[in-house]
Amino acid sequence: MQVIQLVCVFGFSVSALLVSVLDTRSTSTEHPGPRAAVYFSDGKVLTGKISLTPGRSFKLNIPKAGKLKTTDMVTGEDVQYGKVRRFGFEPVREIRFYPEKEEMTRKWKFIEQTKYDEKTAKADYTPAAKAYSGQPYPLRYLAATVVFNSGESLQGHLYTTTVYLETEDKTHRLILRSKQRGEEGTTLDELVYVSRIKLLDEGIKVAPEVTVKFTNMRFGPKDAVQAVTKESLTPIPTKVTDGSDTCVVESAFGEKFYLAVRKDGKYIVGWPEKQDKELFALAQDHLRRQRDFYNDKELLGVVASEDGHEVLTLVNLRRKVAPTHFGAIGGEWDKKLGTVVEPWRLSIWRWKYDKANRELILSSRGTFFRVILLPKDPTPEVSISEKLWRLQQKNDIVIVGEAAGQSPKKSVRGTKL
Repeated sequence: MQVIQLVCVFGFSVSALLVSVLDTRSTSTEHPGPRAAVYFSDGKVLTGKISLTPGRSFKLNIPKAGKLKTTDMVTGEDVQYGKVRRFGFEPVREIRFYPEKEEMTRKWKFIEQTKYDEKTAKADYTPAAKAYSGQPYPLRYLAATVVFNSGESLQGHLYTTTVYLETEDKTHRLILRSKQRGEEGTTLDELVYVSRIKLLDEGIKVAPEVTVKFTNMRFGPKDAVQAVTKESLTPIPTKVTDGSDTCVVESAFGEKFYLAVRKDGKYIVGWPEKQDKELFALAQDHLRRQRDFYNDKELLGVVASEDGHEVLTLVNLRRKVAPTHFGAIGGEWDKKLGTVVEPWRLSIWRWKYDKANRELILSSRGTFFRVILLPKDPTPEVSISEKLWRLQQKNDIVIVGEAAGQSPKKSVRGTKL
């Protein structure tokens, strides 16, 4: 068995993790993916069918969110969209890896304790002495640039991922981990890593922009539309065009999306009007028991996935100032305003659903809108609309039915939690 050490990227990992390529005939994928060429830092190139572990996807952490920024509707400051993007090989043209940090280091341990004066309660925080042992070994962190079929690209760090490359004679199991560390006495040149994965087959065609047209609905200068991707629950750039009845959704990277609208000061979310009362009660109970930064939680809607393994909940969230025996707690102190404020969010929470035991486990969340409120401000009113939930694709345009802002059906109101 040939072992080649390589690494993926996840720069903030604190553990020393190795990446290896295992040549094996017994490991293969049932549904090989597209053809790809995998390039290694030592010049080696392998070509074959590439795929991810079934049911898994890439997760790219974007520290600076790249160009995916929006303007906060309250402060006017630039804020980041979702920092983690999920995707498979289908919308990807290539992935490039490059060293972000490299060093030769040695094992070490502290040989003295921090000096602390019990009488003065002061500590000496000067760096404690270290003792080194063993031979130097190489350490490398890598970043990644993902180029999509739309021509867009994102830079960041990939979470640990396993991919399979099926060549003519064997299947290579590539475990791309967080941090690459070599053996003692080896060099950085000997620490081989994947430098590039280039897709050779034409993947799905992904438009850099998706046009969404609202029939019988027009937006004013203070109105807004926001999209959140369905799989990764990532808020993505959504801009109303000059036509006022159309918006453009950017950087979806092939994912479908949910829509929400802020119109005339009120919020409308695409969501099924028919609710499963039993599932609603179960979700409401778990939402009540879920400890979270937002202490005022209202369940607006619930829907189960087609396979029944996941549940989506639409929630109205607010961090309220609450009086206790120890004084008022909650809220947030705003330095600019010089007062306590209460953050508000309109979000989707995804839960893993154990139907047999009737248990829900929160797995991910995505936010449509967020606002900073004063304690005296009322919680924004939210309605649901079936028209915004059932989007229709016509050629290159997504059509939204009757005006969502005219007569939306009020959501099933849950008890505030």
